[in-house]
Amino acid sequence: MSNPQTQEDDDDFGTQGRKTKQKKEAEEKVSKIYRGPQARDLFLQAFQLILWKQCYTLIQSIGLPRELEEVVKGLWALRLDTIDLGTEETTLHSSQDTTKPQTDSQGDHEGRARLSRTKPMPSLIDSLATCYLGMVILRLPFSLGDVHRWAYREEITYVRASVLEADDIRNAVQELSLFYNRDDIKLTLPAINHPLLLFRYIRDLALPLEIYPPVRRMAKLLDINFTFPQSNTRQKVSYFPEAALMALLLVAVKIYHPFDTIDRHPRSLNDPGTLAMNWDHWWQLQKEQDSRDTADGRLGRGNQIKVTESEAFELSGDQVDEYLDWFEKTYVDEQRARNHPRGYPQQLLDMFPTGSPGGSIRPPFAPGLERQANEEALQRKLKAVQGSLNSREVVSDNDAEGSDETVNRLGSHYKRYRKVEDLNPPAKAFHEAAAKLIAIDLHTLLVATMQIEHSLLGFRRRQLKAAEGTENAASLDQDDGVI
Repeated sequence: MSNPQTQEDDDDFGTQGRKTKQKKEAEEKVSKIYRGPQARDLFLQAFQLILWKQCYTLIQSIGLPRELEEVVKGLWALRLDTIDLGTEETTLHSSQDTTKPQTDSQGDHEGRARLSRTKPMPSLIDSLATCYLGMVILRLPFSLGDVHRWAYREEITYVRASVLEADDIRNAVQELSLFYNRDDIKLTLPAINHPLLLFRYIRDLALPLEIYPPVRRMAKLLDINFTFPQSNTRQKVSYFPEAALMALLLVAVKIYHPFDTIDRHPRSLNDPGTLAMNWDHWWQLQKEQDSRDTADGRLGRGNQIKVTESEAFELSGDQVDEYLDWFEKTYVDEQRARNHPRGYPQQLLDMFPTGSPGGSIRPPFAPGLERQANEEALQRKLKAVQGSLNSREVVSDNDAEGSDETVNRLGSHYKRYRKVEDLNPPAKAFHEAAAKLIAIDLHTLLVATMQIEHSLLGFRRRQLKAAEGTENAASLDQDDGVI
């Protein structure tokens, strides 16, 4: 008689230890990209955070007044009031269910399309434009070139400022100023602080201070009040306040300190052009100023992101350290790498330590010390330029009438530059420095200057027509005429 237990084991032979897998229900892959109201709210919160950080840096590091934060906050609140913050259906303009599973590429494309239809959504460059308009409202003597330089040199928060073109911020400011002039907002922006800005332009360009009154007189003659345009019609570039101010300064420079070698004579010692600029000497000093950031083989602030793969092999040891310091500051977050659930093991991180080699600590960037060094360099440049000024021989009208030679007056043989190629090296260097001060393209500055010159010619023509008829007015159409 067999054992029942043994019989049962024989029947179950080969079945013990068998594993069966329970089929799981297929999980739908849902995109993690936010869409609709969630995408909009997250975008606005991120933009607001960037705007706040920019204001904080401008106040704490640059030294702007604390009222700037309140002004920018008010401008941003007005912008938020115009953005549709309604329900999902009104925001998406679609009845599609946002919880429906979609592929990442499809969801990303549709999310961007919906976000673009939600008007008026700001762009990153609008943060710089908003800060600039806040300075204009507070009547601070800071130019658009200052904002561009702070972003480019990473003194304020802005991603990839190196790809920021010269005219980008100006276009953003113009669009934003028109936006605040809408019928539902009607915010009238004040004029820029042109008296102090003009003084800054003259000082930063190392020009004689005597050129200040002629610029103010020309602005008064043309009735330029340096306010932002109020209409959305086709606008001239000279309608932008800072472009108009700089164009007027360039016209005055070409009248009293032209870039040619023609001898001109003032009528009296009271004329603004009794001293002549030595443009060759100014050009050399300007080249030294432009190379200050890259002196001693340095890369210079803001230039690190421009380094290409081929250039990386040619960097010196100090340049490599400078580049790695910038890369670590911009992209590396060692604390996040250690604490993140998917972070690298500590043993691997220890194999690639961050910081300067040899344990040396590089001094952190100090905006105050850099501004002090720039101010000292500017003072040296001003003294050198002032010391190179040449006095012009004064020839009164009576002496000119009795002379057998033609006496050229200030403003005669006036040269109008229509193309960049028309500029000689000192003139090009000066125009480039002027364009950099107000963050516009060199060609754009030439266009603005030509528009101001055309307005001045029209004013002179109307004067001569009223006084003497049309004969003298026709002569002003020549390039060598007097402005």
